[in-house]
Parts: sequence; C-alpha cells; structure tokens
Amino acid sequence: MSDPIGAALDALGDPTRRDLYERILARPSRIGSLAAAVPVTRPAVSHHVRVLKEAGLVREEDGLLVAAIEPLPQLRIYFDRLWFEASVGEGWLRERFAVSRRLHALGSEDPQPRSRTA
Repeated sequence: MSDPIGAALDALGDPTRRDLYERILARPSRIGSLAAAVPVTRPAVSHHVRVLKEAGLVREEDGLLVAAIEPLPQLRIYFDRLWFEASVGEGWLRERFAVSRRLHALGSEDPQPRSRTA
C-alpha cells in the first residue's frame, strides 16, 4: 500500500470497523464469534474485516483474526505532529513554511562561484 496512514485512517473512520478492530485487538477472534458479538450481520462483519485486512490492520493466523499493531506507531506519530502543530498556532506554521520557502530558494540559486575581475 502506498499510503498506509491514509488506508488506516479510512478503515478506522467507520465506527463499526473501529469497534471490530478494538475487539480484535483486545482478543483475537474467529469471524463467527466476532459477528455474534456485534449488532450487524455476518456478511457486514466479513466486509468490514476485509477492509481492515486491506488496510493492514488485521491479519488471519490459523483461522483467528489478529490485530496488526505495526501501523499504530505511524498513526501515533501522525497525530502527535498534528497535535503539536495545532498547539503552537498559525503564526508558527506560517514562519515554518516561510523558512522552508527561503531554503528552497537558496537551493535553487546558481551554485557556481562567480569570477572576480580586477
């Protein structure tokens, strides 16, 4: 998957999938017992589990659905960065982007030294 954070956010954006992921994270389950524990049909549970699998959040091991925790640190870093940027305010972000633009402009200047004439 080219955008694992986006795929995880899309998958977890649905409240039913979040509930299923949290249940699987707490206790690996078979799809039948998972379907019996939630108020949606078994085909709907299968669909939601498929989306979680495609997002890399769930895998199947010996017939059990197991939550993949590998994407969680990436999601944590993403939200920590958002939280930081929101907490420092818009002025800091404007300055950050202005510095970035200045550095980019410096990098695009002609790197050849100019010859001096006497």
